[in-house]
Amino acid sequence: MSVLKEGLKKLYFPSTVLKLVRNGPNVPEVSNTLTFRVPPSMNKFDIKSYLSNIYKLNVLTVRTANMPAKLAGSGGNTVLKRQKFKKAIITIDEEFKWPDAPDSATFGIQDAINERSRMLNRLKGWRMRPNHGIQAAKKAEAAAEAEAAKEAKA
Repeated sequence: MSVLKEGLKKLYFPSTVLKLVRNGPNVPEVSNTLTFRVPPSMNKFDIKSYLSNIYKLNVLTVRTANMPAKLAGSGGNTVLKRQKFKKAIITIDEEFKWPDAPDSATFGIQDAINERSRMLNRLKGWRMRPNHGIQAAKKAEAAAEAEAAKEAKA
């Protein structure tokens, strides 16, 4: 009778990706259950070994469910399918709380500022060509103001 020792398998540079997803609406925000999307080829022992070796989690139970491919919609004569995946529900010994959502009003503003300055730095030394439509509108506006000033003097 062989004894299976879990968590002792050495993992160097794992090629699989486990994606942490939000639990269902009935699970409280702070709980000790986590839900992952894993490749269909991974089994319970692989998942437990992966989480215990790489993330140093003390995994109590692992439950898995194979989720079928679903129709995502049709585009003309083609039918699109979502890829099938495996859902793993993990119970750990400590409680897990999702971080607060970022403020949508300020999220990404600094990235946009950095991208704009990077693009402007790329264009240093280049002469920007003026938009002739804008220049014509400015000339017409200046001419109208000059004419209005002449009429006001007269």
